Amino acid sequence: MIELSVVVAVYNEDPRNLVNVIERLEKIITPTGTSYEIVFVNDGSRPAATMALRQLAADHDHVKLVELSRNFGQQAAITCGLDHSEGLAVINIDSDLQDPPELIPEMLQRWKEGYDVVFAQRQARRDRFLKRASAFVFYRVLGSISSVQIPFDSGDYRLMDRKVVDALAALPEKTRFLRGMIPWLGFSQIGISIDRGAREVGESTYTLKKLLSLAMDGILAFSIMPLYAIAVVGAIVAGFSLLALVASLVFASGAAYWPMIVISSLGVFAGLQIICTGVVAVYLSSVLNESRARPTYVVGAKLGAGFATADKPTTASVAVGSRR
Repeated sequence: MIELSVVVAVYNEDPRNLVNVIERLEKIITPTGTSYEIVFVNDGSRPAATMALRQLAADHDHVKLVELSRNFGQQAAITCGLDHSEGLAVINIDSDLQDPPELIPEMLQRWKEGYDVVFAQRQARRDRFLKRASAFVFYRVLGSISSVQIPFDSGDYRLMDRKVVDALAALPEKTRFLRGMIPWLGFSQIGISIDRGAREVGESTYTLKKLLSLAMDGILAFSIMPLYAIAVVGAIVAGFSLLALVASLVFASGAAYWPMIVISSLGVFAGLQIICTGVVAVYLSSVLNESRARPTYVVGAKLGAGFATADKPTTASVAVGSRR
């Protein structure tokens, strides 16, 4: 029985960092006497990262490698790693090592104390200003409108008990926002403060576009406040329209520029209508994506001693997420 699984989603990571991941995890976990496996998920990386991952899977008996058929995104890759983990506890960590693996023994201790989820809460970050500012704003905005209490400044670095992983796998959503789904599940959860370090090797592949997409997924999955806001905006617009009508009847004869003001106001109101229609369209597109029921990810190959197909690295077999 494996006690701990460490899931590492990889997209175009520098091969030097991948070697560092193995070395630091071995250095930290081995002294604890915990049996463990490392589950790498190759999320459609370029050849350099792909070859490095395959070499690591061949060289280390406790390493699994799941190769996705293309790039499905970070949340899908993490989901894949969770689905292919076997540990009684599962930890997800980024491949850039900005979240310190040295926190793992403390996470394990908290788990043994009875906590089902132990998440890292970032107190300080050494990222670029734009990334730090956007993350700060995102968590505060989402926290103010979300139907679930999502801890501020908590990424995807966390430990989960096996029962939490199984409960997460049972959720049917195609679009996964794990930072909200895991708190939604409940269970006993606790945060541990960390200082997020700077990337030591390579360049980040997590662009502003991906951050905005993740933020949109979080809002669509855990808040309907924008839809309620449409009704509020409609009431405000109707009130101003009524005032404008009354004012035009009273002051029309003495205001030479009143027609221009009315026309400008109508333009503003038309713009608000388009914005409100766009909000509804975004929610409908989310519903459409879920109704298609396509899998969250597609597996192209499984490599490593932990898989029965380890001796067939060129297999053409395809597997999909078990929830779909």
